[in-house]
Amino acid sequence: MKNMQAALFIYLFIIGLFVGSFLNLVSDRLPNGKKFVFGRSKCDFCHETLKPKNLIPIFSFVFQKGRCSFCHKKLSLFYPLSEFMTGVSFVLAGHLSEFVYNPNVQSTILLSYYIVVFGFFITIFLTDVKYYLIPDSIVIPAIVFVFLSSVLFRVFDLVDLKRNLAGDEFGVYLLRTDYFNNHIFYSLKEFGFVLLGAIAISLFFLFLIFITKGRGMGFGDVKLGFLIGLVNGFPFGIFSIFLGFIIGAVYSLLLMLMKKKTIKDTIPFGPFLIIGSVITLLFGQAIWEWYSNLGAFII
Repeated sequence: MKNMQAALFIYLFIIGLFVGSFLNLVSDRLPNGKKFVFGRSKCDFCHETLKPKNLIPIFSFVFQKGRCSFCHKKLSLFYPLSEFMTGVSFVLAGHLSEFVYNPNVQSTILLSYYIVVFGFFITIFLTDVKYYLIPDSIVIPAIVFVFLSSVLFRVFDLVDLKRNLAGDEFGVYLLRTDYFNNHIFYSLKEFGFVLLGAIAISLFFLFLIFITKGRGMGFGDVKLGFLIGLVNGFPFGIFSIFLGFIIGAVYSLLLMLMKKKTIKDTIPFGPFLIIGSVITLLFGQAIWEWYSNLGAFII
């Protein structure tokens, strides 16, 4: 069983490496209004069409010593970085969906969901780092995808619950009570809190834009905040934003101590929000329980 799990993790990582090459291409072409679906990959400098041996994720970069095999100019570190990040994100998707531990229809659907979400996250991460930009053409489809997925997941859960109740002798009795209706109410209530949390994050960012006159962040961060609120849910969406602020502040402080940035300089904020979101997806529940237990102990 452990060998099978390890094999699935390796498989997901390798697939993620190749997808990462594509996402890096998207992050370069989309902000510049170029098509990314068609056209062969070319060197950014000499524009020579790359051969298959130049397109092996990470290995091509290492074997070519980080340089184009045609013009020998130094290649961007974003190439191996995007590939490695995507490979790791696919592994995390396998873990979060529990697909690696229990492959079935439900875990496969969740795996697909997390892969798409992380794909959006990595593309946004790259475009913000490279161009200080979070394009609507990326973040809005991401919001629509997560919103519709959240609705469908809840609908499927309720349909599955009703089917299971209808096939059980005691469940048939529960259907005659308000048991199922209460589940519908709680599902709507929970989703309502998710939406309110996402809206609250966006309004908070709008407030920051207003008081800083747009110097602190842009409207792309507002939309990204809404997306993270949907992805992480309530109250974890708010926690992930708080965590992103902390990580961003620590990073900025380190840059100032190293004299690479001054307090007047700006840095892309989206990547820190995304890092906070991913950390919360992985450890949010454990951190929340630790915090709750700590509060109870102090009281």
